[in-house]
Amino acid sequence: MKLSFILILSFFAYQNFAQKTQLLYPKDYFLFPINPKQQNYLAGGMGDLRADHFHAGIDIKTQGREGLSVLASADGYVSEVRVQTGGYGNVIFLTHPNGYITVYGHLKSFAEPLASYVKKKRLESQTFEIRLKPSPNEFVVKKGDVIGLSGNTGGSAGPHLHFEIRDAQNNILNPLNFGFSEIKDNVPPIFQQLFIKTLSTDARVNGEFSRKAFRPEKKPDGTYGINTVISAIGEIGLELLAVDKMNDTHNSNGLTCTELFVDGKEVHYFHLEQFPNAVSHDINVHTDYAYEKTEGERIQKLFQDDGNDELPVYKPSIGKGKIIINDGEVHDISIKIWDAYENGSTLNFKIKGEKTENSVTVNPNKLPLSLNYSTVDNTLVIKARNLKTINSIAILNFEKTSAELAINYVKNNEAVYLWDLKKGLPKSILIDSLEKPMLLQKMIVPNQNQSFVSDKLSVIFDTKTLYDTLYLETSVGVNQVSIGQATTPLRNGITVSYQPESQPKLMDKTAIYYSYKNQKRFLGGKWNDNRIVFKANTLGNYLLQTDTIPPRANLVSKSPDIISFRIGDNLSGVKTFKVFLNDEYVLSDYDMKRALLWTVKKDSTQKFIGKVRLELEDNQGNKSSFQTDVDAQSGAIVKKVESKKTKHKESPKKSAKHPKAVKASEKKKKKRKGV
Repeated sequence: MKLSFILILSFFAYQNFAQKTQLLYPKDYFLFPINPKQQNYLAGGMGDLRADHFHAGIDIKTQGREGLSVLASADGYVSEVRVQTGGYGNVIFLTHPNGYITVYGHLKSFAEPLASYVKKKRLESQTFEIRLKPSPNEFVVKKGDVIGLSGNTGGSAGPHLHFEIRDAQNNILNPLNFGFSEIKDNVPPIFQQLFIKTLSTDARVNGEFSRKAFRPEKKPDGTYGINTVISAIGEIGLELLAVDKMNDTHNSNGLTCTELFVDGKEVHYFHLEQFPNAVSHDINVHTDYAYEKTEGERIQKLFQDDGNDELPVYKPSIGKGKIIINDGEVHDISIKIWDAYENGSTLNFKIKGEKTENSVTVNPNKLPLSLNYSTVDNTLVIKARNLKTINSIAILNFEKTSAELAINYVKNNEAVYLWDLKKGLPKSILIDSLEKPMLLQKMIVPNQNQSFVSDKLSVIFDTKTLYDTLYLETSVGVNQVSIGQATTPLRNGITVSYQPESQPKLMDKTAIYYSYKNQKRFLGGKWNDNRIVFKANTLGNYLLQTDTIPPRANLVSKSPDIISFRIGDNLSGVKTFKVFLNDEYVLSDYDMKRALLWTVKKDSTQKFIGKVRLELEDNQGNKSSFQTDVDAQSGAIVKKVESKKTKHKESPKKSAKHPKAVKASEKKKKKRKGV
């Protein structure tokens, strides 16, 4: 009996404090890497919802500036060091005797002797980006040693230190669980919006097959509520927009834990105490990827969607958080959200199970019929306006048969028809004598090697490409191809072979670009006869574009101590850059955010005096070469660049030949703090 009582008590404690950490952490082992023993502030937290990944570790503020000393958190050795254009920029990995790994990202510079080692290796390889793995005895550090200076390199949006703690299996751990007193937080998370989404063709929320948004209101007792009656029927899923706040900072961070209770029973539990780095990309099924693409906000699901089976951050449950609402039932819903310091907030509301009596007839009119369709998960949603009868039937035409659909419901005189795509993919829709062809080609299921093949197009899916079943839509144009929808996430990429209507005149300068919201991203591709083969990690629209214009460069400053350029490219993007002084290679650094490139001395005695040449190449093999002369009297003022390319000429407006231009430039330089 005692044992039973203990088990019941333990279960009760777990139910009430499920947000508590489940692992053990060495609380006094690690030193805070920035200004230890002083209060610090965070710009980002563990698990913040970022584009295509969970944020790993924490972002420590550095007073809005670069150059703060970054300290080794514990004894150990440099196991890896990288210089990158994006990502963590200049980053150090330290491995410690207890098996943990700490990561320090976006550094402005490395401390000696590591800095000289990295510089030597970059000079030898004549490259900006590099990834090195020194042996364990090469760069040994002690707790508190300065290993670098904080910066803003890589994909950083502002000066800060990105700090991670990982275990020996490369699992990302939350540094705040290691007992750092430098961070204070007694502010609970904030509910911003609740979403309820239909998950089956017979489901409705407030009478519609859709996603409905509700605004939580904070009550005097600190809890939140929904000040309206929510009606729902069928299978639904809840989604949430919520943020965490911390003491004395305006930043919004992500949640550490969410819990969903229906009538007092926990049906969904998410806790981001740790996660494998390899599955961070699976954030695209933890959040509503389609909503992010269309609305620009990341909302997280309070259920495990189909295909979300590799993230080990959920407690197993029978329904995986999906809720079945039956007619006549009233359910008490409670959502609890937590941060890493176990500050929590609760949202309570009710869902009433009732079938809303929507009209299934319309008011006919003589205006031209408007007919559109979209796919939402496994459902084909057909919407029609200006029907010719009060209850026009939709006819779905398949390869050898057809099916009739009655109106499911009417909203603002628009008829809505719903079809379960698992029953088949129609080739066309016919309503009131208007037939609309459909682009649905094939059902592609996950965990299988599959392909779609037509005359002009083939698409290959491997076993890890998809999270969930894809109802593939394709269309082929003169110089473009559409594959699926940009609102569908992929776990792995696809391989595409596409034959355009006509062969490009300059095939070696023609490649595939991903196009989304008026932005183009170079994908490349290889030509095989008259077809181009390329890989893509996102679905949507792909364009065939020709790039014959070489990269451009403008001289920003020159002196015997430093030479800097702004570089760029019109389409495919800069691939490589190299600087030479009197035909000898010179190391250079690059800031992608500012498109700024500058020379780096190989030692303190080096002077950049003589003929300087910058060579650029873009992703389509277009090359440019820019030259300038530097003498001992050269100042850090804007000068004209001599280019070997006749196509690339310095704009007269940017020349500094005239005395007035020189004086104006000198005034600006005096105000400047650095390159």
